[in-house]
Amino acid sequence: MNKKSQNSSQYTSFLRMNGFWMLFFFLFTTIALAQKVEAIVDSTQIKIGEEIKLSLLVEADTTATVVFPEANNSFLPLELLEAYETDTVKQDAKYSLIKKYGVTQFDSGTYFIPKQKILINNKPFFTDSIRIAVADVVVDTLKQKMFDIKKITAVEKGSSTWWIYLLIVLGLLALFAAYFYFFVFQLKEKKKKKKKAEIPPYDRALLQLNELDKSKLLLNSEYKGYYSELTNIVRQYIEEEVRIDALESTTAELIHKIEAQKDAGYLDLKDETIKNLKNVLQTADLVKFAKSKPDDNIIKADRNLVENIVVETKEAIPEISEEELRKDEEYKLKLIEEQRKKQRFRNTVIGVVAMIIAFGGLIGYATLEYVKENTYVGHSMGDLLEDEWTTSKYGTSDFTISTPIVLTRMTPLKRKDSVPLPFETDIYSYQSHLAPFSVDLEITTFKQKPEITLDDIAEKILKKFEEDGAKNLISKYDEYESSTGIKGFKVFGTGTFVDDLSPFSSTQDRAYEAYIFEEGRGIQVLIMMYAEDDEDGKTLADRILSSITLIEEEKGNDR
Repeated sequence: MNKKSQNSSQYTSFLRMNGFWMLFFFLFTTIALAQKVEAIVDSTQIKIGEEIKLSLLVEADTTATVVFPEANNSFLPLELLEAYETDTVKQDAKYSLIKKYGVTQFDSGTYFIPKQKILINNKPFFTDSIRIAVADVVVDTLKQKMFDIKKITAVEKGSSTWWIYLLIVLGLLALFAAYFYFFVFQLKEKKKKKKKAEIPPYDRALLQLNELDKSKLLLNSEYKGYYSELTNIVRQYIEEEVRIDALESTTAELIHKIEAQKDAGYLDLKDETIKNLKNVLQTADLVKFAKSKPDDNIIKADRNLVENIVVETKEAIPEISEEELRKDEEYKLKLIEEQRKKQRFRNTVIGVVAMIIAFGGLIGYATLEYVKENTYVGHSMGDLLEDEWTTSKYGTSDFTISTPIVLTRMTPLKRKDSVPLPFETDIYSYQSHLAPFSVDLEITTFKQKPEITLDDIAEKILKKFEEDGAKNLISKYDEYESSTGIKGFKVFGTGTFVDDLSPFSSTQDRAYEAYIFEEGRGIQVLIMMYAEDDEDGKTLADRILSSITLIEEEKGNDR
């Protein structure tokens, strides 16, 4: 009985274990069948650079979150060209998602698109890898002719003159704007001022007070501007009617002058009116210079006080006799004449200054051209490239070269003890600080050629650079042969060089090219420098270099 019971218990445990694994297998199969990923391509054989359309297909529940690969390195060794938008198709309770990619390869061979990782509800699923064959582009050399690389051809700069027409249009617009401003706005303002000037001072003062009331100075809290206008009105009226210098006087000076007029009997003005004027002017000074902000009641009271001062001043001025009227008319005419004299003087000064500026510009331009022609500061890079070049022979060896400017002969080497040197050296140079660009040609003829190599000369050139203060020198060496068969040795590179002609001993980063030629008993060294990474400077150097003609070559051509 016990044995039977034991067997029954073991059988029950077996069924339970198998039931658990069957349930796990059923759930796993259901999940696996619910999620499906696949990768397909439109072609497995392409030519170099041809695009392959890779499609990733996913079937998932409508509630599933699907993340496709986006990184470029997901498709290595192939390169990702473009990732297209995802297409979605709903089928019953599922979604069919299609994500397309454009990939390619620019080298021939056999490659594999790696397995692509797709996340569905943060769980990774992988596609199969796909084999891709990339073939070369077949070129039939019998049908397609082969050509050498063409030489660089210098293209002449176009002589477009569109900028001249642009300047003419801009000049006309400027003249029109100046005419419109001076003859419309200015004349309009002058007419307004003239019309106001024709109004009697008393009426004009009251009119200006009414215009001040209509202004928006107080609304914009511009107290300084308001009080400046207010005090100018009363000061101008007093200056014209009482004939004292009111506009240019301080508050204390003006009050003192008015009191003096009253004491002399020329102005019958009440003490209270003078006190009110003084209070208004002092309030205005506080607003203008101490940035005080008076209350609205004070502002309104000051405005009314100014109007009362104008009215009471008019009443306090005694009647003017005919003789005084005549003197007043003469005074006005005198003022007008003085204004005309000032205007004539101003116009004369403007004319003289304009002539000085014009002549100064011409003299400056002529001086600049003279300085450029005499190579004190040199020519601009545009002048060096576009101007006509000169071909000249230098030294006893007739070293022929073309340059934008004829090289200047420098002082040759001499010994202090007057003993003749065993060689003759001719040095020719040109340096432009405007470009910047420099050419140095050194031609040495030995009476008896020493045992010296071109490498030794190159080392001496670099040592001379360092002695002159050059730093950070980067040098390269190479054999040189021109298109016409001229052979030599080349040392080139970059460095920081001292500007000898600069008063502040400034430094510049420059590229240098030194070419060493050996002809008979002579050695020719050509050194060119220009700003680092300057394409125009490199073009100049190449053009000069291509123009070199040695005497041996000329003799060979004659033969």
